[in-house]
Amino acid sequence: MTLLILIFIMGIVMAFYVGKTSKNIVAINNLTTSLDDLRLNVQNLKQELAKKIDIDIMPKNRQAFKTYQAIVKAEALLKLGDLTSARLYFNNGISQEPGNWDKINRYQQSLLDYCRQLIDNSDYEMALNVLDDMNTFMHAQTPYVLVQHIEKLQLVLTDIAKMKQSVIDKMTLASQTETAQFVKKLLNQSNKLLAKNPDTENLGKITPYLEKLKENLFALQSLDVNVVKQNNPSKIADQIIQLKNAIVSFEQQLVIIQTANTVSTLTQQATQFIDNAKNASTQPDVVLYYLTSAKSIIRQLVLIAPEMEMAKTKIATLSQQLEQAKQEISKRQSETVWQEIEQAFEQIHIEKNAKNQNAIEQLTQFQQLLVEKTSKLSSVKILEKAQARMKEVNNQIADWRAKQIRLYEQWAIDQSIALYDNYQNELGAGTDEDRVYSGLIKFLGDIDVQYLSTPAQIAYNEMLKKFRAELNSDQKSQLLSEMTLIDKKPLSDF
Repeated sequence: MTLLILIFIMGIVMAFYVGKTSKNIVAINNLTTSLDDLRLNVQNLKQELAKKIDIDIMPKNRQAFKTYQAIVKAEALLKLGDLTSARLYFNNGISQEPGNWDKINRYQQSLLDYCRQLIDNSDYEMALNVLDDMNTFMHAQTPYVLVQHIEKLQLVLTDIAKMKQSVIDKMTLASQTETAQFVKKLLNQSNKLLAKNPDTENLGKITPYLEKLKENLFALQSLDVNVVKQNNPSKIADQIIQLKNAIVSFEQQLVIIQTANTVSTLTQQATQFIDNAKNASTQPDVVLYYLTSAKSIIRQLVLIAPEMEMAKTKIATLSQQLEQAKQEISKRQSETVWQEIEQAFEQIHIEKNAKNQNAIEQLTQFQQLLVEKTSKLSSVKILEKAQARMKEVNNQIADWRAKQIRLYEQWAIDQSIALYDNYQNELGAGTDEDRVYSGLIKFLGDIDVQYLSTPAQIAYNEMLKKFRAELNSDQKSQLLSEMTLIDKKPLSDF
């Protein structure tokens, strides 16, 4: 079409030129002006033609089909239900020509059709997600579309909002319908249960019947206030009262029957557990299991028959038997544990001239064993004996530790004195800084000041300060860093 327009223009120019060759230069200027006007008219004609046939007449118009391939592919994928892939192709196609309304319009029409299918299939949540994504995407196109398409964009956003509200309304209606059906089902179940009259002498029938009554009561009581208002509230309230009354009545009957049938059985079981506990002398865990089981059964009897005289008598007897058994077992177990403690203590052999660390390790090992064994004692008398033994051992450990620290402190003081004796000539003028530096490392470097008393720490710090003052600034800084890295002499060496 562009070629035809150019030929048309050239024909007019040639005709005009041949007819006017005899005119002067002024006529030629007029011809130039006329040609400019003609070009402008042709350009306007092209634009009007583009609007009518809804195409974009550009030099690269031959490539238009390729730019629509992604859109066509996206539409095909969407028809197959592949929303994820379709979005990728839509984004690709539109990004090739930002603001191309034809592509944007095809995108939104395709997605709206897809949402209608989702709504028809009652997939409301998916439809809302798609509409939210569409709304975000269409808003993002605002900077790119032409001004004349802004109103169209607004209409599209309005359509999206309307469809979204429609989906929400449908969801609300569906939820209300489903809730109404659920309430109706609950009421029907309650009616059927209340109409039954199970055999009150048969525990196997009363128990499951009671459970169903309670389940329906809980379900009705758990209904939201608004749900109750919209679904026959008076009937729901009446059903709740009837269910409560029925539950109370059948529970009372059930308690009476169960009490009569179970008190004797539980008493026999508790007695057997108490006897087993007395006989399991060498198995503490088993003893604890038997005693705990007997106590649990007694508690069950209290809960089951708090007012029944027969049950009260049996509970009192069982409680007395259990307490006596606990005392016997406690004394027996504590005596066994104390024998183990005494045997371990007798195995400690510390010579008077023994190395401090060896004595401390033996006593500490026994101390740990004593702590472990004491936790197993329940006899008050034996527990007092164990505490006295613990105090004795703690004092012994403290004495040996004090000796060890004194030796460590004496060694540290000797090191400081040796430093002074060997390097006192380096103090003052003519100091050999390197020699002083190595001396500090040698004599003070492996001393761990945490084991020194306050006076010893003061002496150590003064000695360090005195000789450190003889070093240059670099050596002073390096000394503290190096002394920190040196392995300290352990307390256990003394």
